[in-house]
Amino acid sequence: MFNLLGAETNQIGNIILMVVLVLLLVGYIIFGMRSRKKNQEKAMQMLNDLKTGDKIVTNAGVYGEIVSIKETNMGKVVTIKTGDEETKKISYLTINASVILGIDEKKDLILDKDGNVIDDEDTSAKEELKKEVLKESASISNNKKEEEKTSEKADEEKKEDEEENEIINKIKNKNKTSKSK
Repeated sequence: MFNLLGAETNQIGNIILMVVLVLLLVGYIIFGMRSRKKNQEKAMQMLNDLKTGDKIVTNAGVYGEIVSIKETNMGKVVTIKTGDEETKKISYLTINASVILGIDEKKDLILDKDGNVIDDEDTSAKEELKKEVLKESASISNNKKEEEKTSEKADEEKKEDEEENEIINKIKNKNKTSKSK
């Protein structure tokens, strides 16, 4: 009798375990579908809100600025401008809008002399960095002014030398013409 009672308890435990596992699996599937649906809605909203001038990043990691958006039978097609305007190395890519990962919200990091990142909220460190940059730019502009002054002096001396050479050449020419007479 003891074995029968133990077997019954074991079967009930197995049934309860199976029910709990099935409920967990169903819950996992339902919550997974809900979060996937929210992510899809968010992505669709982002794609619908795209406009020219937006800075974006693609799934492949390409950064660019939207130049044009066209609606086609294959969905939205976006032309983006990539590259660096300072170096004039610019290229254009036409891509399907579905490969856009999101809006580019990256910010350039501000580093101090030691290479440490200055936090956006750390205004005192930013002010110190600005002062240092201003000092450096002032010294650079002073150096440029000094270079310009020395360059101007050199130009003036060169002009004076040229004028002296012209006068000497004129005198030589006069002497030659007077000797030939």
